[in-house]
Amino acid sequence: MTDNITERIGHGLIRFTMCLFVNYFAEPAFAADSGPEGGLPNVLFIAVDDLRSQLGCYGHDDMVTPNIDALAERGIVFRNHFVANPVCISSRAALLTSLRSERTRQLYGPALWPRVEGVQTLGRTFGDAGYYTASLGKIWHTQGPVEKGKADRFDFVWRSPGNSQFADPELSRLQRSVKRSDREALLAMKARLPAAEGPLDVADTAYGDGQLADMAVKTIRDAAADDRPFLIMVGFQKPHLPFNAPKKYWDLYDPADPPGTPMLETLPESASPLEVRTKHELWKTADGFSQENPPVGVAASRLRQAYAACVSFVDAQVGKVIAALDGTGVAENTVIVFWSDHGYQLGHLASWTKSTNFEMTAGSPLIISAPGYGRGVGADGVVGSVDLFPTLLDLCGLQPLPVSDGVSLRPILEDPEGVAWDRPSYHLVRRGRAIGRAVRDSRFRYVEWRDGWERDSRLLDVELYDYEEFPEERVNVVESPRYRSERERLADLLWEY
Repeated sequence: MTDNITERIGHGLIRFTMCLFVNYFAEPAFAADSGPEGGLPNVLFIAVDDLRSQLGCYGHDDMVTPNIDALAERGIVFRNHFVANPVCISSRAALLTSLRSERTRQLYGPALWPRVEGVQTLGRTFGDAGYYTASLGKIWHTQGPVEKGKADRFDFVWRSPGNSQFADPELSRLQRSVKRSDREALLAMKARLPAAEGPLDVADTAYGDGQLADMAVKTIRDAAADDRPFLIMVGFQKPHLPFNAPKKYWDLYDPADPPGTPMLETLPESASPLEVRTKHELWKTADGFSQENPPVGVAASRLRQAYAACVSFVDAQVGKVIAALDGTGVAENTVIVFWSDHGYQLGHLASWTKSTNFEMTAGSPLIISAPGYGRGVGADGVVGSVDLFPTLLDLCGLQPLPVSDGVSLRPILEDPEGVAWDRPSYHLVRRGRAIGRAVRDSRFRYVEWRDGWERDSRLLDVELYDYEEFPEERVNVVESPRYRSERERLADLLWEY
């Protein structure tokens, strides 16, 4: 025990000394790799919750997303970005530690990622390097209790009020009437709240994301006046349920023909029944939906219109944040990242929300705008959320992580359309004891469902999807003889790391 304590104290003194060195010598040491204004680049990281790649810059012309599309014109759109686990808690933990869920075993809660030896968190790492750091809105879903010294740390943390998801006074009172610690009462309360209220003719600030945009504008302006470089993370809640947005955003879409109509309303042929998520947030609302009674007809159209309205609502808030950055004069030395923690099914493939191994939820939007790199182009290389932490460290001239499951995406930023990039991405979902682990390369997704984490756990089901032959995931081709060699190759790839 004494030796361990002595070792930890020694490591702490070394790290403290290194931090002092980095802070004191930061500008001259990294000026050669920094933006055109000199000094360490700033970072503005914009996170959005439950956002599928249903945006104008991803080819969806029926969506009204001018501000995100404008950001895409000044950066690179990653067309094949995949999260570590299409659930808020674990996806964000993977982003903020650069560790896959397979390594951390982080699925829902409590916090398990601190158990990994050498783990570092994004906010703390940038703060130790001399950055002013701010976490606004939903960045971590929840850290939970963590080991001393491993919790993430920001200079400033702000979350929108807990009752800011409903503008209707009565629904807002109902929402704040229950303490979060009372799980049974919380679930009972949610069952009395609708999946979408309104549409109500209210200001953007009637909802939490409107309030968050105002706070982000102020924080950016204040940080830009500081001598330190900044890392500002802004986490918008929408289009997460409830699908609430001011009326003017609902009015952008035809209620009879909203965006997001599913390509297929049934599971792919021969798909594993484990892909069906029978319990999720939409089923817990006052609308009475369930796996046996899913939204159809007018109800389904209304939900899709409401979802699209929330996307346009968030787009408007993103526009305010980017405009504030541009108004400070430091945008030319700022890396901007736009990211979502996972996608959303909206009825596609017999699923409505998230937590599936399908493309629509395992994939999500990613845009990176970095000084001196490509503008208005797309990249097809397969990348993962675990790559973003290493990428930001690389772009800012900071030391790489001691333990990481990601790599820097700088080669793609330097040559998005010509770079040779053949890395796969890994993700998983859980159904009770069953773990569905997946690997996605440039053409295929291979999934093994096992009764446990290890390769010798009982095999429950297998899936293989060919996105060149069946881009809409129409059929699980794993039993087809023509794919035997691909199945073997991908099975080895799934477990090799």
